[in-house]
Amino acid sequence: MKAVIPARRSVVPAAVDVLHEATGVAQRLLAPLLSLADNSDWLVAGSVGEFAAGGKLFQIPRFIFMGPRGGGDTVRLGLFATIHGDEPQGAEAMIAFLQELESCPQLALGYHIYAYPICNPTGLEAATHLNAKGKDLACHFWQGSDQPEAYYLEREIGVHRFAAVISLHSRNNETTGHFRGLTGNVVVDTALVQPALEAANNIIQPGRQIEAGLDREACKSRHVGFLTATQDLSFVPIEINFEIPSMAPRDAQIRGTVGALKVILDSYRTLLATQANI
Repeated sequence: MKAVIPARRSVVPAAVDVLHEATGVAQRLLAPLLSLADNSDWLVAGSVGEFAAGGKLFQIPRFIFMGPRGGGDTVRLGLFATIHGDEPQGAEAMIAFLQELESCPQLALGYHIYAYPICNPTGLEAATHLNAKGKDLACHFWQGSDQPEAYYLEREIGVHRFAAVISLHSRNNETTGHFRGLTGNVVVDTALVQPALEAANNIIQPGRQIEAGLDREACKSRHVGFLTATQDLSFVPIEINFEIPSMAPRDAQIRGTVGALKVILDSYRTLLATQANI
């Protein structure tokens, strides 16, 4: 069931100018990408909508990296971060990833990458897990929710027909110092998630073998599938929850996540080629 249209919303996506008006943490995070997009042949910045909270207007920013054309159909991927406002590492890693793609566009050959670094702007500003209404947004997708963040992001997922959606999270309450990827699909786990985790975890502890198999109980407890758990989608994307270990050094968290995303691009391209030859 789709979310209720919020009382205040943009009729069309807002122009990039509104993102320059961001303040605080959002301003710090968005500034390098906005500067990059101003002079890029590949990166486009904008906002998918606005909403009011606490007497202020907040935006859901979106950055689209349009990689060089490949030999087949363009593949759309959706990246989502800060669903929980106290997990800014995902946004920082997403920004670093887009900066790396800008420096080497061939990494995104055949892809259009839709990046949503600040999915919970009120929670990010307050450094809280929940949004300004006290809601855990991971529980509000496709539930008929009146939360505007869920509405805007549902609309994006429905319109763009992503081949895969990846949500970036932080493991703030655990002592395990390695990355983890969660998905409800064994094929996706083997073909995409495990190679990505090997690359990410090797940055934290080079040479250490960490089991990265499908953890179904963890999938259930962490709302895996929340971005696509609906019958309303005409095309259901692959969904991956990627968890960043907050106890690792911050630089390693960012580099590990960027490395994992690059591996996913390569692995998915290989998976598509393999399927085409079957």
